[in-house]
Amino acid sequence: MRVFCVFTLLAFSATLYGAVETELKDASGNTIVRYVVEAPEGIAPAGTKDPAKQVGLILCSAEHDRPTGDEILPVREALKRLGLSDQYVLLAGHSQAQKFGPPDDEPIEKLLQWAMKTYPVNPRRVYMYGKGEGGKISGEFTMLHPSLVTAGISYSWGWWRMPAELKEPLDPQKMPEFYMVLGLRDLSYHLTTVRDAYQRVNAKGYHVIYREFEDLGARTYHPPSNDDAIAWATRLRNKNIPPSAEERALLSKTQVNTQGYIGNLALVGGVEAGAVVQKLLASPDAAMRAAAAETCAYAIFDEATVAALGKKLNDPSLKVRRAAMRALAIDANWRSAEAQNALVDLALHPEKAVAEDDRVAAADGIAFAARLQLRGARQDPALLGAMVSLLTDKNEELRTMASNFLAPIRDAGFRGDLGRAEQKEPNGGWQHWLDLVTAKAEDYKYDYRVCASPTTGPAELYCKGGSLVSKDPAQAFQLTLQAAEQGYVPAQAMTAMFYATAKGTPQSYPDAAKWWTKAAEAGHVLSAQSLSMVYRGGSGVKSNPELSAQWGKYYTEHSPTF
Repeated sequence: MRVFCVFTLLAFSATLYGAVETELKDASGNTIVRYVVEAPEGIAPAGTKDPAKQVGLILCSAEHDRPTGDEILPVREALKRLGLSDQYVLLAGHSQAQKFGPPDDEPIEKLLQWAMKTYPVNPRRVYMYGKGEGGKISGEFTMLHPSLVTAGISYSWGWWRMPAELKEPLDPQKMPEFYMVLGLRDLSYHLTTVRDAYQRVNAKGYHVIYREFEDLGARTYHPPSNDDAIAWATRLRNKNIPPSAEERALLSKTQVNTQGYIGNLALVGGVEAGAVVQKLLASPDAAMRAAAAETCAYAIFDEATVAALGKKLNDPSLKVRRAAMRALAIDANWRSAEAQNALVDLALHPEKAVAEDDRVAAADGIAFAARLQLRGARQDPALLGAMVSLLTDKNEELRTMASNFLAPIRDAGFRGDLGRAEQKEPNGGWQHWLDLVTAKAEDYKYDYRVCASPTTGPAELYCKGGSLVSKDPAQAFQLTLQAAEQGYVPAQAMTAMFYATAKGTPQSYPDAAKWWTKAAEAGHVLSAQSLSMVYRGGSGVKSNPELSAQWGKYYTEHSPTF
């Protein structure tokens, strides 16, 4: 167990806005970390056990060379817009050197401990938000400290350190979650770095929401993404910390509030509260089922609860169906597979709808869930594919919705006075476009499609390794490595990714670079992209601008275009 010294406080400001930078010191008077804090006025004292009086904590980390509290602004304003200002302490720690890195882990840990002793922070509601190098530490620290941080939000940069899976795989039920944002008006090397980091975080198996925005530049004040990311994070609860006794006591109180949902269950959140919601969704009382469904719009429970919610789409009560639809659209936007499947299934199967209007509502939910993917990173091809299918539906209203939603894809430059017909499909047709979207979304996992048919030799080893990734990462690595050593190119690419993400082997970017080189030289396009980034520096491999440019050019010339 780590033992911390008693902290003394050099200065303290209870001012809500414009708090000054101060220092956290140890018992000997040595500075641990510089920080800025903003706390809501009138909050309960530290140590408060009442969940309704506790607050959450968001640690906001700035880019290098920026003021310590630089990233508090976008978070503060998003909380105000969401009506959550009085429920969160905002804290910003300064890096030990110019840029955040491993030496910051312990100071951040001590800063969080100080905050927990100073404010009534609920330990299940601690989040990180950062830009640039601040985004890097938000990602790394969250991954490496899942019992301290619930979720991480990063803008404009990526990270490299990841926890090792040498024997046991990471448990999805205990892994923190991530929301990564890239502004396409940012610097070019920020674009490539963020995309590379997302690729690895996704390959590691984390639940990650990845957004790209055409209108976003180098700063993180951006209400569309700020609101979506903060609303998502603040609905999550730490998967590694069980509810307190006081929170568990709230689970038996199912009074519906004036907004029409059960506030106690939304406040507790997580798996335990989700189990209660599932029981209420099965209530014989339609009003209670509607309230339970509405509660799912205000909290994130778990996929089992979302699956139960999806079954309410054919509830005899219209109010229940509509409440379920709204909550499912919200969850689908945040990449719940159960929510997306439920909406798509109803939209595409008329025989499953209680009323035709329910299909229209499901299509609207799909459009809402996919709206930030249409012009950005398309993580969920199934949502887009559903809208393509609705282009030929018998229901004219559904055809119109799908056509309007997909207009930026089929003919982004059309205007009514151009004197030409509007293009009805993208170049190559809708199926070609969907195939490209699917391949890009699956990324390195796309190569595993070969495993759908019988394989022999190194391909068989590769497929066996792929089937064990989530069960026995060490064995998965060994089988994939054997296939790579026998010259199977997809296995060489995946071996590199295993090294990069510490899956079944200690993390080693030099070893990743070795195998990516073999795969790229054999024509594996994604390996060329990864290799280009490795030689950019930052991962422990000596930077080589010439090789980085060479492989970056290869990737650009050989990757499919949309």
